[in-house]
Amino acid sequence: MLRGSKGANADREYTEDRISVLPINVLDYVVELLPIEDAARTSILSKKWRYIWAMSPNLVLDNLFCNKLAKESCSFFYNTVDNILLQHIGDIVKFDLDVSGLGLPWYTDIDRWMHYVTRHGVKKLNLNVPKNSTYKVPSYIFNCSTLTDLTLSNCVFKSPTSFLGFQNLITLCLKSMTFVPTAEFCVIKVPLLVDLILDCCQGTRYLNIVSPQLESLVVFRSDCLELNCFRNCKKLKRIIFSGTNKVVDVYPKYLESSTLEKFLFSLPTLAILHLESHFLKLLAADNISKELPFALDCLWHLSLHVDFGKLDQTSYALQLIKISPNLTQLRIWVFNTSDNAEAVSEYLDSPACLEQPLNKLRHVTLHLFKGSKTELALVKKLVAHTPSLVRMSIKPNKVMDSWKERNIAIELMRFSRASPRAELLYLPNVV
Repeated sequence: MLRGSKGANADREYTEDRISVLPINVLDYVVELLPIEDAARTSILSKKWRYIWAMSPNLVLDNLFCNKLAKESCSFFYNTVDNILLQHIGDIVKFDLDVSGLGLPWYTDIDRWMHYVTRHGVKKLNLNVPKNSTYKVPSYIFNCSTLTDLTLSNCVFKSPTSFLGFQNLITLCLKSMTFVPTAEFCVIKVPLLVDLILDCCQGTRYLNIVSPQLESLVVFRSDCLELNCFRNCKKLKRIIFSGTNKVVDVYPKYLESSTLEKFLFSLPTLAILHLESHFLKLLAADNISKELPFALDCLWHLSLHVDFGKLDQTSYALQLIKISPNLTQLRIWVFNTSDNAEAVSEYLDSPACLEQPLNKLRHVTLHLFKGSKTELALVKKLVAHTPSLVRMSIKPNKVMDSWKERNIAIELMRFSRASPRAELLYLPNVV
């Protein structure tokens, strides 16, 4: 009898639905973690689960989900998305739609979905359409006052003439966008904007973003960088400039180099700076061994792409390091070094190259290392002037033969170090 009772209790414990008795906010969180297709399936579990998925504030229709539906047919895909939105209950806080893998011939359906979510309190919107599309950002998005985070990819951006700006937007990410001017410039007033990313955009010369609260500006592979619209962004803390062809200013009398330099050194709170080779080349033009009359007092992270076969770039890179008294992290990508760059080697060996110690520098990483004289001279100079150095990581650009690696390692071990606890790591075969 006792064994039988014990077995019955064990069966009851095994069959008890412990998940359904959890608080509703926990169940909401569980459903939010599921792909939307699996979330919808939870409606058949019990009465308590029936409408939980439909009340989820986050709807993520990612590329995998959309492609799976479209394999059935375009109409099946459109009808499914329509049904998801029609069955939804309450506000939609986040809406992700990625149809980049679909060759959609009609955009009226996307317009309809954008109209629906912007009328239901959407705050975070991510729209990704196929590459090289002619899909124009609908007016519903421009008129949505609840947006705080907006990501648009592969669209045509032409604001309506009555557009007053995104009044509550905090994060704006524009990828592979084409900007079309309404008159002369496309003015976007975003008074609360903190983060801005422009990635592979065309027509940025027509873009004028008014954002006095901006803290992070990232520009990748855009055809043009118009700095004038960022002149009043004095709160910028993070700048990443990479792969842009041209820097322009509203005042044509200024050269690209002076325009960029004036912009960077007018930012009192700049803390993170990443400059690819084109930008360092601009800054270094005609500035060999020039002492910069500025200081980047807040800069703690510096990333540079440097041609150590060029004296002007090498000199300017060292000048940036010298005028950053609170620099703690330094990353350098090495390009086009040559053992014949005697002028660069002589400069790096000279006492004037780096006189004062870098008291805050703790971590240094050299990427694409080839083991040239100029690179070794740079390493020697840095380890001798960084009393707080914790680690220097050296990562070669390709597989080297063991004999060359051994010689480089021996040379590195000979360098005297200002920091007794510094680790000098040569990491072969790592890029």
